[in-house]
Amino acid sequence: MSWILGGVYCGVIWLVFAKLKLVRLSLPLAILLASVGPSLIVALLLCAQYLHPYTPTAIVLERIDPITPQLSRSGRVLEIMARPNEMIRKGDTLFTIDPVPYENAVRRGETGLEQATQNVDLANSSVALAEAVAQRAESDLEYAKNNRDRQQELRESGGASQDELERSITLFRQAVATMTQAEESLTQAKLSVDVAKTKVTEASVAVENAQYDLLQTTVLAPSDGYVTNLQLREGMMVGGGGTSAVMTFIREPDQENKGVVLATFAEKNFLRIKSGQYAEVALDGYPGQILTGRVLNVIDASGTGQLTASGTLPSTVISGQPTMFAVRIRLDDGETIRLPGGAQGIAAIYTENIQVAGIPIMFLIRANSWLNYLK
Repeated sequence: MSWILGGVYCGVIWLVFAKLKLVRLSLPLAILLASVGPSLIVALLLCAQYLHPYTPTAIVLERIDPITPQLSRSGRVLEIMARPNEMIRKGDTLFTIDPVPYENAVRRGETGLEQATQNVDLANSSVALAEAVAQRAESDLEYAKNNRDRQQELRESGGASQDELERSITLFRQAVATMTQAEESLTQAKLSVDVAKTKVTEASVAVENAQYDLLQTTVLAPSDGYVTNLQLREGMMVGGGGTSAVMTFIREPDQENKGVVLATFAEKNFLRIKSGQYAEVALDGYPGQILTGRVLNVIDASGTGQLTASGTLPSTVISGQPTMFAVRIRLDDGETIRLPGGAQGIAAIYTENIQVAGIPIMFLIRANSWLNYLK
């Protein structure tokens, strides 16, 4: 750019003073032209590259979902409905997995749940029986206590023998032991109810998991879009532990992301970029064309400013490479223009400061756009 501006400046001097001879060239004037002109060119270029950010890295991004069957164990692909690169709607079936093993798992889980529920009823019956035994033991204990006290009074008055007193004391001790045993049995019966209820919860969760697995045997499209790089075939095993994506789904751009280009700028003038500023983009796929737009938003963070959680102290924090920050630009013709994911180009943003300094950037981006014909 400096050579071009210098050449234009020299051409104007030659045209005015040599070709047309509009002004007589003197030594003071020559000194003035030799010092002021280059200084203005340097100042213009400095203002251009600082006040009007330019980047050679602009790209169109697509929202891509890896389709991974959420199954607890692997299943066999039964049928594939999706066709490569054909538009489908949200909720349409992509492919199905043989549901028979998962239907059996649901029935098995429902049987286990029914059995666990019956065990709760059985445990409640045990509690009722233990309560009846405890009540009888309490009555026997009360009777044995009263009999012992009566025999003691009779013994003191001479109305009962020592053998009868000792027999009543023995019966009282036996009643105490029986009462203790009945209370422990009642406690165990109540605990068995809690255990049975826990088994019901476990069985219920198992049924829900089995039903979820059965639901996942029909894989649906997460949104409007299409499948590409379809390598899945009928009969393949998918899902289970350590599963990976089996299909690539490309979402249809929504209103928020349609016509948006992502550009990265160096931090030296990134802080001058604000939402709503005028921007120009030249994509390699559109040589000779300048796509205008506005800054949608700026992303005030980058991977350089993030530390990964680990048990090891970082040996270095700054890599030495300049940090690049992302800016999202919405194109004015984004609703109608075709923007393939991965399309690359260059971008420039023009701030409100010394707008005349944006002229070299405008020339630069247009020159690069025309050079795309030769790439």
